[in-house]
Amino acid sequence: MKITFKKLAIATSLCSALVLSPLSYADSDISNISADSSQVEKHQQKSEKRFAKMVKKLDLTETQQAEIKALQTESKAEKEALKPAFKAYKEQVKTLMSAEVFDEQAFIQLQASNQDIFAAMALIKAKNKFAMKTILTPEQLKKFKKMQKKMHRKMDKKRSHKMKNEAQESESN
Repeated sequence: MKITFKKLAIATSLCSALVLSPLSYADSDISNISADSSQVEKHQQKSEKRFAKMVKKLDLTETQQAEIKALQTESKAEKEALKPAFKAYKEQVKTLMSAEVFDEQAFIQLQASNQDIFAAMALIKAKNKFAMKTILTPEQLKKFKKMQKKMHRKMDKKRSHKMKNEAQESESN
């Protein structure tokens, strides 16, 4: 099997998208949070603030709020189960990227061996999106999608700014 640079670039960008992309507006807690209580507290506060904003903007009923909270709790538990494997994968990628010479075969093998994790994460995301469709009214869903797009643009902007800063730092070193 001949691996071209184009295929490698596509695989790398897809994996980067999986690793870096926010999973969804309603459940964005896959990020690497250390056991430091202040960081956990900060993350919980952000999560609560986002939920409160969603409640207000979408004018959610008590029932909808309860259903979304239950969905978030279930989703978080499912993602927590995948977290150790995902963390191990990221460490392996970091190790491969810090090597003197890029080992293409090792990277391809790593990607192939972790497809089950990626598929499980994608399944969680798909189930959440579908569940949100059933919880929200058509009008709320429309607003929710707008909110998601706005959040994704904001995250993309932050990500590109961060990448620019990292590139500048690596050039100066």
